[in-house]
Amino acid sequence: MTALPTGTIPDETSTTPEAAPSGRSPRRVAWAFGVAGAGALLSLSVLVVLAGLFIRLSWPHIEPLGNPEFGINFSCNQAEYLLLEDPALGPAGYVSDDRPGRAEWCAETLGTLLRGVGAKHLRISVEWSQVEPKPGQYDFRLVDALLARAHLSGAKVLLGVGVKAQRHPEFYIPDWVMAKANLTGDSEIDHDPYLREQALAMVAAVVAHVAGSPAIDAWSADNEPYVPSLRAQDWQLSREFVRLERDTIRANDPKARTISINHAQHFIFDRRWKDALVDSEALAASFYPFRNYEFLGRNYVIPIAELGPIAPNYAAQARAAHAAGKPFWLTEMQAEPWVDEDLRLVGPGNPSPNLTAKNFRKSIEYARRSGADRVYLWGAEWWLFQRQHYGDSTWWDLARAAITAQP
Repeated sequence: MTALPTGTIPDETSTTPEAAPSGRSPRRVAWAFGVAGAGALLSLSVLVVLAGLFIRLSWPHIEPLGNPEFGINFSCNQAEYLLLEDPALGPAGYVSDDRPGRAEWCAETLGTLLRGVGAKHLRISVEWSQVEPKPGQYDFRLVDALLARAHLSGAKVLLGVGVKAQRHPEFYIPDWVMAKANLTGDSEIDHDPYLREQALAMVAAVVAHVAGSPAIDAWSADNEPYVPSLRAQDWQLSREFVRLERDTIRANDPKARTISINHAQHFIFDRRWKDALVDSEALAASFYPFRNYEFLGRNYVIPIAELGPIAPNYAAQARAAHAAGKPFWLTEMQAEPWVDEDLRLVGPGNPSPNLTAKNFRKSIEYARRSGADRVYLWGAEWWLFQRQHYGDSTWWDLARAAITAQP
């Protein structure tokens, strides 16, 4: 073939092959994307498998089933809210704490629960604003009535004393304390000298008064003291103050009964349970396995215990407590719905997505696998409400089965 002169442009019909276009060919690009996609899919599959293994090898699945003693929590305020109050009636629909016969009604309601579900362990809290309505003037009628009823029913009481108590609004600080204390500058509100002094005086007076009750077998130095309360401007209590509460209880209890400190955590990264273990004679925890979370405008039920290595490891906490020669208790074990709405609206026609019969049984299983020595179920007032108001005994029967089950 004769060579073309330099600079000559070949004819468009020439059979000389065209030069390859710059960059990658579409086929190679597609192949590269395919390889990358396959690699990503493989990596995702490996992560899913590993996550599944982490979950399957976590404590709710591998720890043996124990046989803790089951009991209940009780709050007179919660029982009134569910069984007596009707907001549709306005002010007339709410019952007053100073109404005649309140202590007797609360004690009778407690007795109905203890008899009905067969509970022999009971956790109640003393509410500061109720027990000391005026400085130095104490009203022990309610706590005395509840302790007497528990003793009559053969139930042993874990009595919480401190600034926080069960149920809303958690911080039961009397108005007369609020009027003099300065609680605007520090989330650890016990740093206010006046509140600290008055709170410790109340703890001493309450313990000294009830120490002779044969129903009490243990104390709780406050309630979830290290947990900031979303209901009260993120208030919480310091470790130093809880130690002072513990020491005050000890100084006023001649029987030297066990003093517990309880903590609630969402994930394993919260290590303050270790402070509670060191400072107490019994480590206690709150455990709510099924919670509502909103994500991208949709609500989901998150099974907290099934989050593998990031979930709180209560079995490890139990082992740590037992190694220190101390018991481990679940003082709040979810057995009522976790809701943001009015709890009275939850019923057979409007069920809760996070408390099904299946989830209730699962919570009992978690409790048995946690290594806990005692478990206090949360929601007894609601079981009674469902039974009386809706004629639904599902939760009552499930609780009774758990509480009365024999090893």
